[in-house]
Amino acid sequence: MIKKIGKMVGRCLVKEEGLMRGEVMPSLMRPGGDLVEATNAQLGIRLGDLEGHAVDITRRRIWLAIWAFALIFTLLGARLANLTVGGDGPITAKRSGLPLTAQERPFIVDRNGVLLATQISAYNLGADVRKISNVDETVAVLSEMLPGFDHKKATRFLNSNRNYIELMKGLTPQQYKTVLTLGDPALKMQKADRRFYPHGPLASHMLGFVGSDMQGLAGLEFFLDHNVEPSMRDGSLPVTLDIRVQHSVRAELAKSIEKFSATGGSAIVMDVKNGNILSMVSLPDFNPNLTPWNAGHQRLFNMATLGTYELGSVFKVFTASMVLETGAASPEDTFQTSLPISIGKHEITDPHGEKRPLTVGEIVVHSSNIGSAQLALSVAPEVHWGFLERLGLIDKPELEIPELTKPQLPYQWGEVERATSSYGYGISISPLQALVAGAAMVNGGVMYRPRLINDDLPLGVRVISQETSNHMRRIMRAVVTHGTAKNAKKSKFMILGKTGTARIAGPGGYDSNRLMTSFLGAFPAHAPRYAFIVILQEPQRIDGVYGTGAGWNVVPLSTDIVERIAPLLGVMPQPAGGFGDEDFIVHKAKEVL
Repeated sequence: MIKKIGKMVGRCLVKEEGLMRGEVMPSLMRPGGDLVEATNAQLGIRLGDLEGHAVDITRRRIWLAIWAFALIFTLLGARLANLTVGGDGPITAKRSGLPLTAQERPFIVDRNGVLLATQISAYNLGADVRKISNVDETVAVLSEMLPGFDHKKATRFLNSNRNYIELMKGLTPQQYKTVLTLGDPALKMQKADRRFYPHGPLASHMLGFVGSDMQGLAGLEFFLDHNVEPSMRDGSLPVTLDIRVQHSVRAELAKSIEKFSATGGSAIVMDVKNGNILSMVSLPDFNPNLTPWNAGHQRLFNMATLGTYELGSVFKVFTASMVLETGAASPEDTFQTSLPISIGKHEITDPHGEKRPLTVGEIVVHSSNIGSAQLALSVAPEVHWGFLERLGLIDKPELEIPELTKPQLPYQWGEVERATSSYGYGISISPLQALVAGAAMVNGGVMYRPRLINDDLPLGVRVISQETSNHMRRIMRAVVTHGTAKNAKKSKFMILGKTGTARIAGPGGYDSNRLMTSFLGAFPAHAPRYAFIVILQEPQRIDGVYGTGAGWNVVPLSTDIVERIAPLLGVMPQPAGGFGDEDFIVHKAKEVL
């Protein structure tokens, strides 16, 4: 815009200056190109009026320039105002284009005020290579007094042709004083505050980390750079994490990963009434205080939110709730599971089937693939897809960290895909998505957006009725008392849930020796307060344990987690028996073939 105005003004000025210099106007040229002789009378300009004419042209030129500059500055002012004020809502770091400085980055505290991330005084150590008298001696001394000092890199740099090099970042004040005692004029110290995480790796995947320039690179730290409000700057940011719960969950998960020689594991605990994430663990993890960007892909990968997995029979909870909610089946309806069923060229079997008609609840309790496939096919394809979409299992989830991904969905939605997805194959979702949908199954039917930052109003939407939710609570409690999660029955806190054991797909198809085991649950069963999902990746068979399915590894692990965290969360032990323990299982009422 400004360039166009400038060109327009320039053209006007050039034309007027041409008249002043007596240049020939185009109208005075013959078509052949010869100049027409013209007298002063023909030009309409008296020689005596030339001076007045020049004054008029100058005056017009000045006014034109004034108006042009006024227009330019008006446009610039409007643009600056737009950048400063922005649109509706609070000004964010992203909108204002102003990155957080080290001083502005807020402290992060857990829901009880325990410090999770802060700034500390730190120093960077450099060296004037020209003043180093003995490289080997200098490197040896620094290696002895500074843990983590890279002596190989330092030796290489100090023997280079560079004048100045940086040897180590993030020295503590004590290390700074120690280096000063050397009195070596070649060593230079520069103050550079750094981000510090008092609990080390304990909540690394949730908190994330910053780079050497103090800009967020992962987790909540990345979110702060792009969304923090001015009121949060240079203050504290409370998050939903409970570091006590996080410690307990991580400790139990690490113990089971070692016990079963698993390649990894994940666990999340969420408040079913508002979506607050109290704990999120993904192992292996990393220490954000120690150059985390060098930790490697496996440690930086957040299984809880970035990984997508076929969760197996956990999906039967969603399939059962769908038919109950839509009225495609009632709790008393039964489905024949005595024989395998074929859909196209695909045969569906039950590894440990009851081989009898089962109710909707019994299909979940005894984990029948045959029954679950029939449930899925009892509704229209668009109803099935729409229900999964309503539960947030089709789209990318929302959370205040960047490590999120879309689920992996089947390319088609035919009978085979619908049948296999009913028991958790052919559709891969993140543990976070499964937990959010699972919480809605037992909290009365409302699905809350998960959150790490506790704003005033939780965002919830009803996805199933209170009646359907009541049925699902009884069904999932019966999984513990009568089904595949009996190892959780011993808990004093009345756990309910659903197990999942899925073979992991490889280049040659599904490998029965590589399993993903999971347990989606909640407690206490009569009035769930907290939901959880726990996953073990490739657990191995061990002596003294009968099998490798979820009931033998991840269910005992989940029970140990609940036993540790329930008292921290104010949940009292519940009396044995009572809710759903003996009166749930409804035997054959009518048979639906």
